[in-house]
Amino acid sequence: MAADTSNLSNVWFKVTDLEVASGSGSWVTTTSGDRYLDFSGGIAVTSTGHAHPHVAQAIADQAQRFIHAQANVYTHDLMQPLAARLAELAPAGIDTFFYANSGAEITEAAVKLAKQATKRPNIVVFQGSFHGRTHQAMAMTTSKTGYRAGHAPLPSGIFIAPYPELLAADPEAAVAAALRGFDRLLAEVTAPSETAAVIIEPVLGEGGYVPAPRGFLEGIDARCKEHGILFIADEVQSGFGRSGSMFAIEQYDVVPDIVCMAKGIASGFPFAALGTRRELDDLWPTGSHGGTYGG
Repeated sequence: MAADTSNLSNVWFKVTDLEVASGSGSWVTTTSGDRYLDFSGGIAVTSTGHAHPHVAQAIADQAQRFIHAQANVYTHDLMQPLAARLAELAPAGIDTFFYANSGAEITEAAVKLAKQATKRPNIVVFQGSFHGRTHQAMAMTTSKTGYRAGHAPLPSGIFIAPYPELLAADPEAAVAAALRGFDRLLAEVTAPSETAAVIIEPVLGEGGYVPAPRGFLEGIDARCKEHGILFIADEVQSGFGRSGSMFAIEQYDVVPDIVCMAKGIASGFPFAALGTRRELDDLWPTGSHGGTYGG
């Protein structure tokens, strides 16, 4: 008998009809008692599997201390230790952290920080990108028209640069062509003096699930450094060990200014973090960004 969903929104797209009762490690058990190997990981979220005993115990312990110690009101004893640990794990130079709930929130936070720090209005994204589904993040997402259709007009100041052809017979030529396209964008559409940041997934997500070519990512970074444009690495899906290193950007000769983290950071909890350098964060006016549940 199918579960009653009469009061639930139909906006959720479903990839299975499974009705689950519990999960353990890599397995989920349905209400009918069947077990399935879970290849989704909660869409790249449950890094330690379902109901990991250490995670479950931490939840139980914390629930008896504090469930919501709001960061604008209190200072509690977990935020700084986490930031210190993230500073150890993050790419070199990333030492200051802001917390939120989701990848889309952190993407938007990164855009706000970039605009405040540079005093420039525009953002460059890349063809095939996925950065979230809130209104600003949706304007930055180009992997599927279904995410954007019917929601226009979207926020302005977002410009789309070409991404190297994924299955090109000559990968080096594809990288060169994409870099020429980026140069042309800066020359003809959004001047460097008006471009706050580029944001890119080191491993392209919904746009193809492939690592960015080394020459392309490093070429974009060099152009950013030349023009004072901030380089934002969106590691929401690729971060926390999913690419063979803690962050995929570490496999390139690239020094990001901002790193977006979410999904696998908290193994099932809605948690996200923006990592940046202290000198950039200091350009973010106190009180200009926040969130009820962050941290």
